[in-house]
Amino acid sequence: MYSRFHYILILLVIIITYLIYLIGYYKIQEFKTNSYMEGMQNANSRTTERNKEKEFLAEYIRTYAYQSQVAKATHSKKLPGEEAINIIRPNEAESNRDIDSSAVIAAARKQEEDPTKNMTNPQKWWYLVQRGIE
Repeated sequence: MYSRFHYILILLVIIITYLIYLIGYYKIQEFKTNSYMEGMQNANSRTTERNKEKEFLAEYIRTYAYQSQVAKATHSKKLPGEEAINIIRPNEAESNRDIDSSAVIAAARKQEEDPTKNMTNPQKWWYLVQRGIE
């Protein structure tokens, strides 16, 4: 009789140990899942913020004020009635005086040597097959 209780007690200790193991295992799994979900939510919120900023910039780029600003900055354009003043240093004015921009562009185009420049499309393909794509 005494030995039966020992077996039952050992069986209960094994069951309790197994249950404690399962509780720990599932708590770790729950922690991993929660931390993964929290990371995904943080990434989602950062992506949402970036999308809002990009939407704002896309709307801003379409405005007439931005297009006017870009035209003024890059092409030296101005609106009717505006006066444009370019502020440059004296050495900048002197350094570009003797350069002819059309001559510089023409020289750059002459230096550009493309062997397929005047070829038709089949000739270009045949040229690439013969030489190998580089």
